[in-house]
Amino acid sequence: MGIGRKWTAILLLAGASPAAAEVLTIRGSNPPVRPVADDLASLSVERFAGPDGAALSDAIEAELGSATFGGRPYFRIVAPEAGGPADGLITGTVRTGVEETPVTEKRTRCEEKDPNDDKKCLKEVQVDIRCRRRVATVNTSIRLVAMGDGSVRYTRPQSLRDEQTLCPDRKAGRSVEEFVAAALANEASGVRFDLAPAGYAIDVRVDENRKGLSKPAQDAFRAAVRQTKSDEAGACASWSAIARDVEPTAALAFNLGLCAEMQQNFDAAIDWYGQAQRLGSKSREIPAALARIERHRAVLAAWQARKRLMGYE
Repeated sequence: MGIGRKWTAILLLAGASPAAAEVLTIRGSNPPVRPVADDLASLSVERFAGPDGAALSDAIEAELGSATFGGRPYFRIVAPEAGGPADGLITGTVRTGVEETPVTEKRTRCEEKDPNDDKKCLKEVQVDIRCRRRVATVNTSIRLVAMGDGSVRYTRPQSLRDEQTLCPDRKAGRSVEEFVAAALANEASGVRFDLAPAGYAIDVRVDENRKGLSKPAQDAFRAAVRQTKSDEAGACASWSAIARDVEPTAALAFNLGLCAEMQQNFDAAIDWYGQAQRLGSKSREIPAALARIERHRAVLAAWQARKRLMGYE
């Protein structure tokens, strides 16, 4: 294929109509915040102490039961009432409380209105109104014990507080019940992210700088940038085609690094990001990308060991 026809083919490949921003979507995983249960295949969640304890233990059980990696459960959840063996036992307590104290607030009141204009006030005065300050608290204490040796692997003490002032002319932003429910849901989610990895999908903007490329390559590069809006894989194929015929610039190397990371080809991604830096890129996205790759690789390595632990292979 001649040079002119080659660039024409690349431009046609990148010519789909735009639909979104000039980004590539990067998917990966972050390790557990506190990786203390990597060697525990099965967990049991006891009913927590306190009037709201059952609600929190049920929520934690549901959160951990729905934690997956590679489409498979990260933990086996053993119902405590079944009496079966579990590698780890989660216990806890929940204490809630509500206190109210009287308070006063100032309000402005119209004492004399304009007789010619009912909406106009001639004299205003400050008056006190009686209100109530309501303080709701949720105190939780959660721990994970490894049943094999009895060691306490994990503790999570939390104290949450919600203060509302209730007046005759102003209602509370949320009820005590809503605050407690939100606090318990937040705690259950926190335990899940503490103990299991979490996937993510983020949009990273591509580098649109065409400086240093020949005019035909610039046109093809710009078309590939537009193509990211509707066909990310096609945009990456276009940049790869350009890189086969011209010396990569920092922008082209960075974009190819994003493409390799998107495709989970981490060695190639690291090489391209490094080349982008050597070519002068100062983008803060490169250190962020290298850190992302390191974290995701750590999760993948831990998952290989966990698959054997869980009996998946």
